[in-house]
Amino acid sequence: MSKQNKEMINWYIKRTTNHIKLVHKYADEIIKYDSRFLDMKESVKNHDIDKLKKLLIVPYVIITWKYKCDRDSVDFEIPDNYKDETAKATITHIKNNPHHPEYHDDNFNEDMFNKDDRDGVPNEMVDATRMPLMDVAEMVADWFAVAEEKNTEPRKWADMNVNERWKFTKEQVDLIYELIENVWEKK
Repeated sequence: MSKQNKEMINWYIKRTTNHIKLVHKYADEIIKYDSRFLDMKESVKNHDIDKLKKLLIVPYVIITWKYKCDRDSVDFEIPDNYKDETAKATITHIKNNPHHPEYHDDNFNEDMFNKDDRDGVPNEMVDATRMPLMDVAEMVADWFAVAEEKNTEPRKWADMNVNERWKFTKEQVDLIYELIENVWEKK
């Protein structure tokens, strides 16, 4: 194994385990704020655990390394022979984890995934209106974790994506912004 491959894998494991810890931290904060989400304590036990399993690990090592290089202003492009594999791994992950809006859209398919910009708005809005509030709360805990990792604001992410990338009900939107205001912004 090359030195760079070892570095990529080590970074991936470090980043992913830290991300999972941060999701747990923010789930606890959400539960403290609103006890109706007490059951989230159980659901976050498996948060992103599939990313550490054989099927997804290689593509996610590459995806995570790309984000790190972008953050560090280092040139790195996902090799052409891995572009489809990384997209398929992401689709597999989001379709099997209820904290992702795509999980709740029966019509979601790979054509709706923006392969050119993983964080960009897809060709067609994902219908998350059936997403239970518990899953919405875990999604927001995930956003908080990523915001801490990247030193960004989850409100900006919400403003860019709510009812642009993912279609939510008024109740879901109200919860998203309530949690941002009362958990993240008051920390």
